[in-house]
Amino acid sequence: MDFKEIRTTQHITLSDASKGICSVSMLSRWEKNQGNMDFNKAIKLLERVNIKVSEYIALNNLDIPDREARQLEIAWDAKSKKSLKCIAQESLNKFHQDQKLISLDYAALACASYQRISKINIFPVSDLNKLNKHLSKMTIWSQENLSLFQHVTNILSTSIIFQVSSQIIANFDFINEAGKDTLHFAIITLFESIISLLKAKEIRYARSILDEINTITLPENEMELRVGKYFLNSLIDFLENKNDQKILQIIIFLNQLGMKDMATYFSEIFNSLR
Repeated sequence: MDFKEIRTTQHITLSDASKGICSVSMLSRWEKNQGNMDFNKAIKLLERVNIKVSEYIALNNLDIPDREARQLEIAWDAKSKKSLKCIAQESLNKFHQDQKLISLDYAALACASYQRISKINIFPVSDLNKLNKHLSKMTIWSQENLSLFQHVTNILSTSIIFQVSSQIIANFDFINEAGKDTLHFAIITLFESIISLLKAKEIRYARSILDEINTITLPENEMELRVGKYFLNSLIDFLENKNDQKILQIIIFLNQLGMKDMATYFSEIFNSLR
């Protein structure tokens, strides 16, 4: 899948893709392999169409340093409510000024991070509606777009979580082409959306997404994904039948293997739902 195909699949015009980076004619020639593109401009073009360098290499052949994301990561690691709230408010102000989708995405990430720490949602309903629309229109599920969805599920409605999860599953041809890292990322993202749906008591939605995942053949060496899938199936069985033996066996098994972080995470999810 070359740059032009990635661009047109997302309904991004030559003019929108090239704006502020290069001329329309230069981009057109580059897409036709009739000219060269400066490396820094090429990276900006990839960012414009929501593709990581590693994914583009896997699909065809060019990371996007993200200074703002790093700032948010530092505040999150410090578990600083004050810093996260400040970043969230600043990012909201930026989006309200420039109305760019990339600013909306960052504001959503910042507000979702603050909500996880404080349990207070400061993301405005009007902006949430725009985010819902943005997510609903995505046709290319790169790691960048998957990461956005995975990290904002706590501020989305269950219907949007279900809809977007279904879109990701429908996009698995691209995900498989993009490489094993993107496949792993996509499955983990779907796992997190299922957990969000279960926490919201939407077992029917969660079961529907998990049934789709159950049809996907996972690589033999992806133990984390295989165990995760088995855990979620067992978790839904527990919620429907109140039999917790399979879940307890999984947690014991993980502890015996020394996978204590995963065992602890599964225990936390199980206890929150129980």
